[in-house]
This record gives sequence, C-alpha cells and structure tokens, in this order.
Amino acid sequence: MEIPSEIKALTEQAASKYTMHQLKAVSKEITRLYKEESGRGKILVSDPVYAAVYSVVRMPATFGAVYSALYHTLECVEMKGQYTLLDVGAGTGAGAFAAAQLLELSEIICLEREKSMRELGKSFTDRFTEFLPQTEWTDADLRSELPRSADIVLSSYVLNEMTEKDRISAVRKLWSHTEKLLLIVEPGTPEAFSQLMRIKKELEACTAETAAPCTCTGACPLEEDDWCHFTVRIQRSRLHRAIKEADVPYEDEKFSYMAFVKEKPERKGSRILRHPVTGKGNIRLELCGNDSRKNVTVTKRDRELFRSARKAQCGDLLMM
Repeated sequence: MEIPSEIKALTEQAASKYTMHQLKAVSKEITRLYKEESGRGKILVSDPVYAAVYSVVRMPATFGAVYSALYHTLECVEMKGQYTLLDVGAGTGAGAFAAAQLLELSEIICLEREKSMRELGKSFTDRFTEFLPQTEWTDADLRSELPRSADIVLSSYVLNEMTEKDRISAVRKLWSHTEKLLLIVEPGTPEAFSQLMRIKKELEACTAETAAPCTCTGACPLEEDDWCHFTVRIQRSRLHRAIKEADVPYEDEKFSYMAFVKEKPERKGSRILRHPVTGKGNIRLELCGNDSRKNVTVTKRDRELFRSARKAQCGDLLMM
C-alpha cells in the first residue's frame, strides 16, 4: 500500500523547510508523546514542524489503514452514488484522501482542532481540487459541536487519545451525525480493540448495525487474551527512512476498526484474522465467522476454495 506520489511530494515539500536534525528530533518527540501522553485528551502535535514531520512519517500509515478498513467495509455495505464525508480529527487529510480513492464524494468536511495540522492539511487538499470535491476545513473536534451531519463519518486514530468518559460521549455524537456509515479506525493494540468493543456495545444499544469487520451476530468469539487487528504494509519514502533512521524500506501498520451502518448489512463469509500460512499442497487459515473462531486447512482437493485462499490476505473475507 502506498499513498499517492503527488501527496507524498507535498509532504516532503513541507518538511524541506527544516534541517534533518530538526526532523529527527521532532520525530522522536512525537513518538514519545504518543506513547506517554495519548489517552489524556492533550494536543500532541502543536507546531508547524511537528505537523510536517507527522505528514511524512504518519500520514502514509493512516492513509493505508483507512483505505484498507474502508475497502473491506465496502465489501459488506453497498454504496453507490455520491456521498458527503465528515472526517473528524482529520489531521493532515490522510483519511479524506483514502476515502476519495474508493468512493465518489460530493463534499468533504475536515474537522481538526490543531491549527498547524489543519493549515497543512488544507494546503494539501487545496492542491488536489481536480481529484477531490469541495473540501472545507473547520477548527473543531469531538469536544465541540459538530457542524453538520454527513452520509459517511470517519474517525481515525482519534478516540484512543481520549478518556473513557469523553470517548463514549464522542461516539454518541459521531453516530448522531451519521446518515449512512460510521467508520472508526484505531491502533491495532489490545487496548484499542477493547475500546472498540465497548464502542460496539454502546452503539448497538443505539440501534446501530455492525457492518465490518465482524461477520458474527452474537458475542465476539475471540478469547480474552486475543484481539482483532489487521496489518497493511506501507512503503517508506527515502525521507521517511532518513527521519526514522530505518534500514527497512517498509513498515507494517497494525490497526483495528469497526464500521457501523443504519440498516442491517448482509453478513457473509468468514474474516481472515491472521496471515495465511502456505504449506505443501495446503493453506492454513485462522477465521472468524458464523459466531465462532476456527482454524481451517484448505487443500487442493477443493480447487475453487484453494484458489481463493491462495490469493487471500489477513483481513479479507473468504466465502466458504
């Protein structure tokens, strides 16, 4: 998965205003802030150089996670026609760009409370008016009144930065402003998954229907020490590698997500929870579906299923 080269070029242009020493130091500080301060409701990126570094090292991963989560959601929810998008906590616009790759959007509203992130994100979307619809950037977040409802509401890597009390209040607000689809993307950690499960319980009590990744109708079949998460491989740019002092040309972004809709979706297939393991004449899969988690070995005897399993990846739906 790779963010469009035109967007990548803009992020590198923004970072070119600063020395490599500044970029590396800020990157380390951003990592520290997200590890030590996340979940307390604080502003973590509050300066133009921080926003520039964030756009280089985090925007591609956020783009990849949102794109992947939305792609798999659209396998379960039929979305045809033009839609409005409300991106809450938009950062520098990664989620909006990802959604625009998969859907025909008539309007995008990006909410971002941090001025440096908002201004940089706006400078990105303003440069892509031929690919993006009208995009409005607003100084707001989930603690303030949302400006309007939209067909699709997106929240990526935002709710995990809030306290539990604020998170539940925010989720209710997101759902009340959703016309068709609410997509929440969070880090692929046990804690973030636990938060998503509490969100799922809260929204289903508000008549929301879970569309993805779950194909189950009952309680989650995963054991207490397990959690549902997926991985998308992100190609690092040369600048990204230099800032992170990384030798590997890619990173694997782990994420968890939940998609909620107003109308009951068609539940089909089983979700592949881990990377398929290919053996001699067989493929071993860890699946979640039909209200159970199970390990399945597919052999060449079932040609059609074997062919599908050979092409499948973690996060895909497998029809059995």
